Amino acid sequence: MNIEKLVRHLKEFTLDEIEMIAECDCKTELEHLLNEGKLVFEQGKYKMPEEKPDSNFELFVIPKNKITPIKIEDAVAYFLKNYVNKYCKFETYRNYRSIFNFNILPYLKGKFLNNIETGEIKSVYNACKMKGLKPRRIKNTMALLNQLIKYYQNLGIIEKTCNFQVKRLTDKNKFSINRIIFEV
Repeated sequence: MNIEKLVRHLKEFTLDEIEMIAECDCKTELEHLLNEGKLVFEQGKYKMPEEKPDSNFELFVIPKNKITPIKIEDAVAYFLKNYVNKYCKFETYRNYRSIFNFNILPYLKGKFLNNIETGEIKSVYNACKMKGLKPRRIKNTMALLNQLIKYYQNLGIIEKTCNFQVKRLTDKNKFSINRIIFEV
């Protein structure tokens, strides 16, 4: 018989009572439970210890109506530090930082992330194209910008006003504005 289950069920008992119910000598198992702290002995009775509420964590919820204005520079720094640095390899971190610094931030500098609209996204695309970037680098730039926006939307820090996807719609080596799908 599993004495520990029986002890949890009874909550409070004497040695004679549990031996009568279990129909066996339970003293050694009770001593073992006492040593593990799963049982206490008070005033001639065995008792289950009172469970203390676990207060090792707190839950913070951002209210849906409280949208935080965050500048793109701060958003990128936080994203790189708290997401990319923790979950990606160093080479990925370095590549993302480079894309942000050379392809995204110069065109969105000073703007608030929650105010970015599809017009700004298109201007980032056009600027990358004018710089002569290869199609793959443009696609990666647009996908990373989308990832940054989605990250903050999922955290509830910005509203879901600017939604777009970067998809492969044409030949593999070609990338155009048609591959960016804006959701209305």
